[in-house]
Amino acid sequence: MRPKGKLIAFEGLDRAGKSSIIERIAEMLQRNNAPVTVCGELQSPFASVLREMLRKGSTPFLKTYLFASDRAWEYESRCLPALANGDIVLWDRYVDSAIVYRTVEFQKTESFIDIDFVKSINSPFIIPDLSVYIDISTDTSLKRARQSGSTEPYNASFLEEVRVCYLKLATKKNYSIINGEPPLEVVAENVYQVIQKRFKELVP
Repeated sequence: MRPKGKLIAFEGLDRAGKSSIIERIAEMLQRNNAPVTVCGELQSPFASVLREMLRKGSTPFLKTYLFASDRAWEYESRCLPALANGDIVLWDRYVDSAIVYRTVEFQKTESFIDIDFVKSINSPFIIPDLSVYIDISTDTSLKRARQSGSTEPYNASFLEEVRVCYLKLATKKNYSIINGEPPLEVVAENVYQVIQKRFKELVP
């Protein structure tokens, strides 16, 4: 049985603006008296361990378990209660991020697991009512990383393959593809219009 609320997953390359857009969407929903909860990666009590493992380098096998465990904590402790309460849950990187990034990693490195294993580990999580892919170019992702002084763990070739994989996935599933290149306020407004149109019963 589906819960009363709606789950909206936000996907995209690093520095696509997902977190900032979610923050603005949450504010817009709250101003219109729509109940909203924000969830995302690296919010669990063991997020610091995951960050350290990623910093040092980790295998696809470990990443699959670590990210799924981190997601499971957020899902069980915050997402499901919010959905049961009738909230709109905005999730910053959901299951499809694991599918896409591991798919590209498997293409580049040998592993004793495959994408079916990753899908199986993540199968208990409910399918989003809507997934929003914030689309930016690889050049934009790397440029924004340089401007912010961030260290990009992936090279341009890897990111381009991730983008292609996301776009292929978005044509087969319940996705809305939003151009993430314009100014943040424009992107956020475009996303809000999609949500408002899709969930009229919850969003005034």
